[in-house]
Amino acid sequence: MSMPSAVRHINEARILESLYRNGSTTRADLARELRLMRSTVGNLITNLVGQGLVSETEISGSGSGGRAGRPGQLVQLNPAHAAFIGVDIGVGHISVVAVDLVGHCFKSQTQLFSPPFGEVDATVDTVVATVQAFLQQIPPEQPVHGICVAVPGLLDRSGTVLRAPVLGWNAVPIENLVRSKLAWTGVLASENDANAFAAAELYSRSPATSSDALFVYLDAGIGGGLVSQGKLLRGHRGYAGEIGHIHLGEQGFDPLTPIQGSFESYVGRNAVLARYQQHGGKAGSLEQFVAAVLAQEPAALSTIAEWAWWLGRGIASLVSVFDPGRIVLGGPVAVLYPHAAVQTMESVRKHLVQPTSQPHIEVSQLGPDACAIGAAMTLHHELLSIDERLVYGAANES
Repeated sequence: MSMPSAVRHINEARILESLYRNGSTTRADLARELRLMRSTVGNLITNLVGQGLVSETEISGSGSGGRAGRPGQLVQLNPAHAAFIGVDIGVGHISVVAVDLVGHCFKSQTQLFSPPFGEVDATVDTVVATVQAFLQQIPPEQPVHGICVAVPGLLDRSGTVLRAPVLGWNAVPIENLVRSKLAWTGVLASENDANAFAAAELYSRSPATSSDALFVYLDAGIGGGLVSQGKLLRGHRGYAGEIGHIHLGEQGFDPLTPIQGSFESYVGRNAVLARYQQHGGKAGSLEQFVAAVLAQEPAALSTIAEWAWWLGRGIASLVSVFDPGRIVLGGPVAVLYPHAAVQTMESVRKHLVQPTSQPHIEVSQLGPDACAIGAAMTLHHELLSIDERLVYGAANES
């Protein structure tokens, strides 16, 4: 690609990112923000309109900010340009969502599903059937750009699930299986569920609020999305974020975790219930345990106090390594945090070397569709992002 074409692509991506971040604006305001000539912006907008990525609405009177001006055009992303499909194979459910070009989740569906342990084909068949039915509900005038599947396990860059203990999967080529069974020829990707959760938070907010953050997904396993300077860190092999396996002690409460004494063996869903039963509790589900906490049952209060101590210890270890500006908790087990926030922060303080500042911890507001939304937003972000290969190519040719 020639340098002018590369520069055009970069500037078009800058326009799209600005429109996504700021909403509707004018050509003149875009030129000022991006420090481009108005004629250049005009040519780029014309090209983007031709591609169907943006639309324009005529305005008259004063420009934005109260500046007087002649009639102009209000520029905005065209929401109907594409649909991005996110799929989450969760613990006990399958969620599917559709996100439009402005990042709005305009359709979602969740169904209860307990994947048969180790039965890859049966699970993938159910996922494919669910996606097929969901795709039939997308308006035909809104083409599907791609599908991304989130899985509770470790994936490599080829789209293979190397290990998913909750599902009983090892070396499962999830992308190839879904593509084949769905007969899909378009964009198809896969993502770790914790990274998808981080993407949902990161790409749907102002970058300034998540420039350096840690997103912790709490379920049967514990995963993390690490964000530095607004970018999701992948690591050398793409495995970054496996925070559930950091070692905190010798013997946790969940015998099924791959590493005993790991973070998730102390604070994961199964660990919470096992600890509660050890204290004499009878709950067989997380929902029943939460009800016991609300009822101030002694066994539940003892359990959540111990859970908070280990959660704080794990968070303190992560803070010492990553120094995040904020920590966002998500996933089913995050519902416990508001009942143990004070105890958790006391544990964080105890396990941090002073004068290390304490992190701001919050619970995600995205709800149960977070991982599916994040999977869709990963594709959305890729479409609107600048291809860095073009940046380097342009720099080398200049």
